[in-house]
Amino acid sequence: MTDALNDPVTTTQAARRELQDLRERLAASEGPVLSLYLDVHADTDPNAPAQRADAALRELPLERNVRERLERQIQNTLRDVGEGTLAYFADAVENGLEEAHLLRVAPPLPGGRREAAASWGDPWLAPLDLLLEGELPVVAAFADERRARIFVQDLGVATEASSFVRSLDPSAWGRKAEHSTGMPGRPARGGSGKDDFEARKEAWTARFVEEVANEIETALNAHEHARLVLLGEPKRVSQLESELPKPVQDRLLAKGPAPADPDLGPQRWSDPLASFVREQLHAEDEERLERLARDGVTGLGANLDLLQRGELGFVAVHADVDVDVVRCLDSDWLAEDEERARLVCPDGPIAREPLKTHLLGAVRRGRAQLRVLRGPDADALLERVGPIAGLPRRG
Repeated sequence: MTDALNDPVTTTQAARRELQDLRERLAASEGPVLSLYLDVHADTDPNAPAQRADAALRELPLERNVRERLERQIQNTLRDVGEGTLAYFADAVENGLEEAHLLRVAPPLPGGRREAAASWGDPWLAPLDLLLEGELPVVAAFADERRARIFVQDLGVATEASSFVRSLDPSAWGRKAEHSTGMPGRPARGGSGKDDFEARKEAWTARFVEEVANEIETALNAHEHARLVLLGEPKRVSQLESELPKPVQDRLLAKGPAPADPDLGPQRWSDPLASFVREQLHAEDEERLERLARDGVTGLGANLDLLQRGELGFVAVHADVDVDVVRCLDSDWLAEDEERARLVCPDGPIAREPLKTHLLGAVRRGRAQLRVLRGPDADALLERVGPIAGLPRRG
C-alpha cells in the first residue's frame, strides 16, 4: 500500500450544473414559452401554490385551452415538489417542452419579490442568471491524520464532492516490532522503534495533508469565485492552510471545528455545514455593510454610472427589492432617469424597465462582483444605503 491518497470517492456536483444545463436548453427553445417562478410554501392551505400559479397564468395572453392544460401540468408537478421556489417552463405544444426545477434559494425577480411571477414569450432567464451569479459556492474541506472530505455548499445544497483515506504501510510497524523485540510478529513496547514509527507516521500525515491541499485547489478551480472553509482540529487546519498556495488562501472565508463524528454520512454533514457557512457569510456581509455605509457609493444614479464605467469592484443589491431604470436600447446603457439617459443616447430609443432585468449585463461589463443580500443583511442595506450600493475598485 502507498502512503498517499487512496482512490477518491467522488459524487456529482449537480445543483449548479443542472441549472446551467436547464438554462442552455431553454435558450435554445423555439416558440413562446411559459416561464413561472412560484413560491411553493403551502403554509396552512395545501392548495395555495396552485392557486397562485393559476392567478399568474390568467394575467398572460394565453388561449383558454393552453392555459388550462398548463394549469393541470403545474398541479401534477406540485404533487411531488418540496419547499422552495419552483422554476417551471413549458411551451404551447402538447407533450412539448416542460421543465421544472425546485430552487432551494429564491431567485431575485426583476420587479421585486412575488409569490408567483410569470411571463409568456422568450424564456425568462434573468432570475436564474442573477441567482447563479449572486450566490457563490463555498468549498469546505475537512482533514485529520487519516482521512479527508471535501464538500461544496452551493445554491442552498451541500454535497460531498470527494473523500480520501490515507493508506499506511502495515509492514512498517511489523518490521520495527521485530527489530525491537527479536520475536517476529510480537508488538514492540516503546523504545526507539516506536519513536521512529511515530515520526514516520507524522511524515506520512504531512504528505497526506499536502495532497489534500492539491485536491482543495482543484475543487476551487472547478468553481469560479468559490470561497473556502477549512474544518477540523486547529493543528491540522493550520497545517492544511500552510500547504495552500497564496491565491487559494486569499479565498478563505472561515475556519471552524468539524462535527463530533467526522465519519457521519453526507446528509448528516449537510445541515450543520450549511448553517456554519450562512453564519460566516452573514459575518462577512455585516463587515461589508459597514464599509458600504462608510466608504461606499450610494444612490442609484451614481452606482449605475460608476458600475458601467468599470470603477466599482463590488455591488450589493437587495434580493427582494427592485427599482425601475431607463435603458438606451441601442447600447444597453442604464440610467436613473430619462434626463441622464439622454446624455448617452440623445436621439435613440429608450425604455423604462426593472433594474434586475439588465443588472447582470452591467455587472459583467463593469467586471464587478455581485452580492445578492437576503434577510436581515438585505434589510440593513436598504435602511442604511438603499437597494443598491457599491465599493470602488481597489487600485
